[in-house]
Amino acid sequence: MHIYPKSWAIFHGKVGCSMRPKVLEQIQARLFYTEDLIIRDFDLYGKPAVLVYIETLCDTDKLESSLFKQWFRTKSDSFHNLTIDELITSAVVFPCTNPEEAVKAVLDGKALVHCEETWYSLNAEQNNVRSIHEPNNENSIIGERSGFIENLNVNINLIRNRASSSQLKVRYLNVGKYSAHKVAILWQDGVADAQIVQKVTERVKGLNTGMEVHPGRLQKELLKEEKRSLFPQVFGTERIDMATNLIMRGRIAVLCEQSSTCLIVPVSFYTFLRSIDSVLMEDKAAIVLQTLRATGLILSLYICSLYIAVVSFHHEILPSQMAISIKASLENVPYSPIVEAVLMIVIFQLIAEATIRLPSQIAQMVGVAGGIIISEALVKIGFVSNVYIVIVALSVIGTFLIPTYQVRILTLILQLLFVFAAWIVGFYGITLLTAACMVHFFSLEPFGVPYYSPIRSKAK
Repeated sequence: MHIYPKSWAIFHGKVGCSMRPKVLEQIQARLFYTEDLIIRDFDLYGKPAVLVYIETLCDTDKLESSLFKQWFRTKSDSFHNLTIDELITSAVVFPCTNPEEAVKAVLDGKALVHCEETWYSLNAEQNNVRSIHEPNNENSIIGERSGFIENLNVNINLIRNRASSSQLKVRYLNVGKYSAHKVAILWQDGVADAQIVQKVTERVKGLNTGMEVHPGRLQKELLKEEKRSLFPQVFGTERIDMATNLIMRGRIAVLCEQSSTCLIVPVSFYTFLRSIDSVLMEDKAAIVLQTLRATGLILSLYICSLYIAVVSFHHEILPSQMAISIKASLENVPYSPIVEAVLMIVIFQLIAEATIRLPSQIAQMVGVAGGIIISEALVKIGFVSNVYIVIVALSVIGTFLIPTYQVRILTLILQLLFVFAAWIVGFYGITLLTAACMVHFFSLEPFGVPYYSPIRSKAK
């Protein structure tokens, strides 16, 4: 036995019957004659056979155990003339009827075996799967210590093990323009709205991209018929317990291969403010946590803009002693309050982003030292007042109370808008922008579900 180069096998006729070179040539042409495509000839009961696979996608140990070990075993007296589908011991064996199916099977990590005018595909994928651990960006105190990984079958297994429900349904879709990417839709039958399930399925099927399919593109496709908004309308999580809890309550989950993010629809704004801790705790403790998060959201949205409005237009609402102290702190600042407001917001966001990207040991030092040193230096040189350092620090702390990254980005955008509105017309600008946001907020109905109310299970 010998592994022939692709060109030798094709052009020197080492693949047997007259039909095979044509099919192999079509397969190679569709794969643009990639050099990691391996073609191996062997003899099966005196009949020529051929094995085709991509060595960078297949596990050779699986090929040996499911094909060649069995092939050698048939040469003993215990076995006689097994057919090719009886010879292969792989769990899943499918006949390939055309070159398109053959190419798709090879790109999925399967191997192709040809004998007696028939092509078969068998499982031989490499399993490069990382271990299951808690997501770094969704830490929990009392929740599970496990999260999704970049393997679709493992992720569905993790959900099924926790749901333990016969009503949990899985629907597989192949999407993409040039190659088929596997996407799974999961829902609790009888609990989730069937019309929303159908709508989600149709929108995922409509994804026609030649690029890699990942949660960002799926999210854009799911919202292509919804009203455009700054408010997030698709919930993304890497926590298995959170995803399972939402599915059991009637939500629909969308998972894709090579991604550890689970998309959940439909959702309300309330979903983005909940963590798994508040889900698992008793009602009273959960209410306290939700109140703290709501307080943090209000602080991050309004405290900077209220400071700008007070020092620029409405200083008379402050006690006289406090107004004098704030005025004294602003005497050495040569710029308008809007300049110091935007400057400090941007600086603190830069520090926050830097700490996210850096290793945890370095991130703590950068966060503390960077915030203290930069703030003190800016106060000394007169770029910002010491009062506003306290204001922006409270705003950043309020932002970090929000459990989801999507709402943190929304908060940053609205925070800047409120600051500019307060700088232009003071409290009137804050009031008008708040009214506009509320009108837009209450008009949102993603997938026909009101954005402002929690979605409850029909079983309740």
